[in-house]
Amino acid sequence: MKSLMIALLLTIPAVVSAQNNQGTNQPDMQNMMQQMQKLQECMQTIDQTQMGEMQKRSEQEDREIDELCAAGDRAKAQAKAMAFAKEIAKSPVMKQMQKCGELVQGALPGMPTAYEQKDFSEKHVCDE
Repeated sequence: MKSLMIALLLTIPAVVSAQNNQGTNQPDMQNMMQQMQKLQECMQTIDQTQMGEMQKRSEQEDREIDELCAAGDRAKAQAKAMAFAKEIAKSPVMKQMQKCGELVQGALPGMPTAYEQKDFSEKHVCDE
């Protein structure tokens, strides 16, 4: 589950910052609503069966990683987490989610204009 959540957080930019924009005017608000509608429509095109399978698989991987961490096998846990994250990133479901996120990028106040690649090489899955 951690892997799926990390992947989701990295792929779909948060739009909650728009709620904090006190100075948002009516045209901006209408644009924001239109962009969110586009996002919602796009997300509905994602195969829910595949999404469910990915979630189940993610939960299984998470349990296995937790077991490796508990057993003190940090290196194997980290390798397993990284391999799964790479696999998820290549999945059709994740690619579609990225496309959906790209539809609204830059259109909402405070939203990043590009997906930022994060460097997790200094982080360890067992330390989460």
